[in-house]
Amino acid sequence: MAVFTALAIGGLGGIALAATGTAIYAGAYGIDQSIKSSKKAGAAARSARSATEVQIKQQKETAKQARRSAVRSSIIARSQGTVGAQASGTQSSSGFLGGMSSLTSQLGSNLGFGSMMSGLGENYTALSGLAAQQSAESAMYGAKANLGFQVMDFAMQGAKMPSYGGGDTPKKASGNPPNYNYGLGGQQ
Repeated sequence: MAVFTALAIGGLGGIALAATGTAIYAGAYGIDQSIKSSKKAGAAARSARSATEVQIKQQKETAKQARRSAVRSSIIARSQGTVGAQASGTQSSSGFLGGMSSLTSQLGSNLGFGSMMSGLGENYTALSGLAAQQSAESAMYGAKANLGFQVMDFAMQGAKMPSYGGGDTPKKASGNPPNYNYGLGGQQ
């Protein structure tokens, strides 16, 4: 009888060992995937930051081009006005001088507005990039938290001792559960 009991325990031990091996593999795979997810989220955060920096640089270059264009247009308008005033002999008239002052004022206004809009665009881009970066970092920290919980769950599962007596044992006709005192020589 003791031999059969030992074989039964050995068989259950083999099943428990196989289940433990499967659990270890699954846990290791889950941890590996969580680490990869965390690394990818970190890379996404760095990419978002780089994209934001490039977009801000583009906006600065666009603003420079707009300022150059506004100055160029003002110079052309002033030159055309001066040529026309010289041809008609009205260079010292109040109309000509007022027109030239208006062109200067309009240029200053256009440059100020362009600079303001460029600054607002840069701020918007920086904040959008920050939001994307924080979202990626949130995903990274979520993956790390998930990894921690997986390790904790794995450790908790490993801490449970196998029960060879079975949790829900069938009752005998007398109402008492069967005797599962393995290794105690059948003592009660």
